[in-house]
Amino acid sequence: MGTWGSDPFDSDTAEDFHDELEEQPASRRLAVVESTFRSAIEAGGSSNSSVLPEEVMALAAVAAANVPAGSSLAWNEEYLRITEWLAKPIAPALASSAIQVLEVALPADGWFWRSWVDASDREEAQAAIGSLRYALRPVSGGESR
Repeated sequence: MGTWGSDPFDSDTAEDFHDELEEQPASRRLAVVESTFRSAIEAGGSSNSSVLPEEVMALAAVAAANVPAGSSLAWNEEYLRITEWLAKPIAPALASSAIQVLEVALPADGWFWRSWVDASDREEAQAAIGSLRYALRPVSGGESR
């Protein structure tokens, strides 16, 4: 697997997942997002999870791109139609699941964060995840920052 940056789609795994989702109709995309979130949450961050951290980040970015606060996220410029992938408005439960899956699948002390060799790259990835949470929070019913 190759990773070339810290944004949600900056890895081969995330790009492949994006490409698979792009080929799906909107109704199927939503089903994939929901079932993947559910699987990752049920796995509870276990290393045996069938959902990879890069997939979690990519799917959370898809959800965030489809809410008003996330429509201007920097990486959306490279994925112009991603803001049209899911029916609007996004359900609060989906936004809540996205936030929960980020916390469960990417815990602060988890291997994903320890795997970043460069501290500044890790900080950029953490900022990208923070942007996702920030965009999703108003929809999920959580407090904004």
